[in-house]
Amino acid sequence: MNQALRSENANASGGTSHPPFHFDYVEVDGGSKNAHAFEHAGFSFIVVTRPLVEMLWDLSRRLSQSALVLQLLGIDREVVRLEAFQALLFQWELAFVVSHEYTHHIHRHSGSSSDRLWSEFTGSRPPGELEHQAQELDADGYALYLTLANYVRGAARQNALAQVGMQNCTGLQGDEFLITGFFVALTALFCSLWPENVPLESVSQRPHPPAPVRIEHAIRIAAMWSNQNTSVPESWFSSERFQAIYLAATSAVNGGGRPQWDSLVAFLRGEVGAAYYRELSDRFEVVRKAGEETVRVKPTHSQPA
Repeated sequence: MNQALRSENANASGGTSHPPFHFDYVEVDGGSKNAHAFEHAGFSFIVVTRPLVEMLWDLSRRLSQSALVLQLLGIDREVVRLEAFQALLFQWELAFVVSHEYTHHIHRHSGSSSDRLWSEFTGSRPPGELEHQAQELDADGYALYLTLANYVRGAARQNALAQVGMQNCTGLQGDEFLITGFFVALTALFCSLWPENVPLESVSQRPHPPAPVRIEHAIRIAAMWSNQNTSVPESWFSSERFQAIYLAATSAVNGGGRPQWDSLVAFLRGEVGAAYYRELSDRFEVVRKAGEETVRVKPTHSQPA
């Protein structure tokens, strides 16, 4: 990971000035599943707690052994080593998390102060500040661009396909497999990190937007990336396809759909939820434009990690 960050392509950061990166894992008390981005002593740090890494490994194991997931991706367990498939899912999850933290750095979400700590899933966020949620969506979107660039159009593509015996897949067939598999891993991650029984009236005070909002945003960004990189057509991103991805992912990691999902979606479609979503969308546009000013070059075939 550090080697990848040291060889960071200028397309990824858009020439944004930043201290050199250092990535590491950290032992923590209390089993905190977290990731952090901060600057200190002349370095841009990205750290991931061991419990979060263990959670990602467990998610990838459950997904790789799911009959629904294997059927969705056309993987024959008699031909493909499931350990290799698990490793690919884990790589996607970890690459997305690290790229998300990387975005906090290069889009200057932590501000100009070198003593700011961006804690991903816990931390001292003032309640009710949608600015933080908007920055999380911005980090999600740019991390998705970087991950797809690397695995679908970049250096990691052929190895990823070879890991699951699909090295002969070319063109859009390979794209479809890689994007579908990545969204299976991403959906499982988002749903696992969104706690159950969150009071709907306090959604705006959570550190992240609700999982349905993050997934919908990721789908929209992936469609934009696909259009810009001549990948799968916009019609590929149908609600039916992503409903199947959601059911396969949640069945593997939760034994079925999230119990609160339907009520959460109903809330977001209601008057109060719609007002929250409009305000979040407005905040996101401000954050996105600020990020575009910071990073002027869109990523093509590079990823920080």
